[in-house]
Amino acid sequence: MALDLYAEVEELFLDKEAAHILWGHFITVLKDLNVKSVLDIGCGGGDFCLLAKDKGFKIKGVDLSKAQVQKAIKKGCNCKTVNICDLNEKFDAAVAVFDVVNYLNESELKTFFSCVENIINKYFIFDINTLYAMEDLAIGTLKAEIEDKFSVLYSEFEDNNLITEITLFEKKDEECYTKKQNRIIQYYHPVEIIEKSTNMKLKEIIPISLYGSSEAEKLILVFEK
Repeated sequence: MALDLYAEVEELFLDKEAAHILWGHFITVLKDLNVKSVLDIGCGGGDFCLLAKDKGFKIKGVDLSKAQVQKAIKKGCNCKTVNICDLNEKFDAAVAVFDVVNYLNESELKTFFSCVENIINKYFIFDINTLYAMEDLAIGTLKAEIEDKFSVLYSEFEDNNLITEITLFEKKDEECYTKKQNRIIQYYHPVEIIEKSTNMKLKEIIPISLYGSSEAEKLILVFEK
């Protein structure tokens, strides 16, 4: 499963400084909206979930990757492996942090937003990548190594899709490595397409630069039910 392979290499490539900048913006938005209970959709390894918990929010995380959820639980997060469309709980707000919505293709957006709308009382806050981020910044090859792991990411942008090939080598013994390979796809979504995919109303657009660029790499979108 591509999501589980990504979970294995995430620690190698996650820019913690950029992540904390983005997480900080989400925390600020949640505080400004006076939100108390939050669902973290696509919680991953639980880092944002843990941060929000420390900031006083009542937060629960969900993710489709069992490997990621196991990581989150070990960190002390209230997380489970479940599709949001199968949830019967209600939250003041839901968040989807760091590219979650970009992993949905256009035909999946309407169902996704409908399920989100069913579990929130008020707000859905999420980020999307700008065309600049996907077309200019994300393409090319990244390599990273830690202890007995070595991984390569190769990304190319075509027809509004960012396709990333993930290759992971893990040391088995002194002379042998195992190899795993899969790919993930992110889809570029203009704000107008997202607005047409939901009955919720766009309340605010917050441009974010994570890497010091004069052009925003991300947009945080705040939708209200």
